[in-house]
Amino acid sequence: MKKAVLITTALFLSSMVSCSDKKESSLPQVKTEIYGNSSTESGVQADDSNDIITLNYAVYGQIESEEYELIKKFNDADNGYVIATKDYSEIIGADESGQVVYDEDKRQTFQIMLMNDISNGEIDIVRDYYLGESQIMNRLSARGAFIDLYEFMDKDSEVNKSTLNSHILYLHETDGKLYTLPTYYTFDTLVGQTRYVGEKEGWTLDEFISCWEQMPEGSVIEGHNEKDYIYRTILRSMISSFIDYENAKVYFDSPQFKKALEFCNTFEKVGDTYSDPNFNSVNFVSSKRFYGFANSHLDLWNETNDTYTFVGYPSEDGCGGFIDTRGNRYAICSSTTDAEREGAWEFIRNYCLDDYQVAHYCKTEQMSINGEVKEVYLEPVGFPINLNVYDQLATDAMAGKHMSDTITKGGIEFEVGQLTQNELDRITNYINRIQNLSCSIDSDIEDVIDEEVLAYFNNKSSVEDCINVIQNRASIIVSERQ
Repeated sequence: MKKAVLITTALFLSSMVSCSDKKESSLPQVKTEIYGNSSTESGVQADDSNDIITLNYAVYGQIESEEYELIKKFNDADNGYVIATKDYSEIIGADESGQVVYDEDKRQTFQIMLMNDISNGEIDIVRDYYLGESQIMNRLSARGAFIDLYEFMDKDSEVNKSTLNSHILYLHETDGKLYTLPTYYTFDTLVGQTRYVGEKEGWTLDEFISCWEQMPEGSVIEGHNEKDYIYRTILRSMISSFIDYENAKVYFDSPQFKKALEFCNTFEKVGDTYSDPNFNSVNFVSSKRFYGFANSHLDLWNETNDTYTFVGYPSEDGCGGFIDTRGNRYAICSSTTDAEREGAWEFIRNYCLDDYQVAHYCKTEQMSINGEVKEVYLEPVGFPINLNVYDQLATDAMAGKHMSDTITKGGIEFEVGQLTQNELDRITNYINRIQNLSCSIDSDIEDVIDEEVLAYFNNKSSVEDCINVIQNRASIIVSERQ
């Protein structure tokens, strides 16, 4: 018998359901499948023994080959458990390749239906990729929808704080508990030449503006000087710091938000389309997302062959880098029984083991480079949380396994050397100093801010009016989310 999910979670979900007039009977059906030799692969389990515990895993679209093999291997292990995938593709509107054809009504229907299923105990394992917005995952965690995974990690010799990046785990903690398990991550930061931004890794908005004011006439930010581009690329990262979902408060009426808007408004007018980047001008900083060592190395070379600094986005605490794990966090629902939890952990821990992490994040192929056939890594998706695999990727990068050996900059071709120990140390140290998780902003709040900020940039409102409207409208939205 499933245990009931906490009342607070149920109330949260019911409030979201109330936003839709759809009746449950009118919703598309969810397809259930069980992969493996113990099944027909049509969703019908061959062995109806009561000793087999079925764990429902929410998915949509085509499952990647590595994950399919992981599920199949788990189901074939004769361990007393079987993973049944509950496919919501028809609800979300995914095509045959698993790509979502964006439709706001379908997205909301999908989220409501999935969260209802979580609340009703019909889902045992969930991945935040399928929830669409990380804030939903976070709010569900805060309301008791998921269990603390440290209870299992503390007893696991292979998947624990010593085998995984403990700093990444720490960033996902809530009151010392881990409700979601990330499997890989990327990091976002501003990068600038040290001679312009200094050596300090981090700055406040005041320090950012002060450095910008010292730049030569005609300088640009990431090749651009349009006010809306500057806002979206550089300062939008600050928005999450003005929203407190836990206490249903917003702080857009703070002096920092006003200063950020006024700074952006000093740039050129808003245009329907952005001009081509001006690579002939002196570039102040660039916004970069790093997916892996080869990506980091090549991107930094493309940025500058001069001394550079991971300076971060301007923030009140001066720690403006972001770790992003959206789309690859796994959770076990609190509606599960003790036996189901044991099986669910035995399944999701596989995503952090060496075999899966190597297969998923260390894909290579034979490629001809400068007339020589080399084994190179394909486009990386992120840094693996498994420390052994992280070290393997680093070692290979220093041995020259890159997408390419050359880049073209300003019409001149440069040969890119191998990742150096100094670069590796800087990347590793910076990752472990980042104190912020990147999170998606509630789409309704995002729309409000964009609408009002653009009105201010186009001289249709004052900065005071812009801020007041955002503060009031955003306050209503976060209150409704409680």
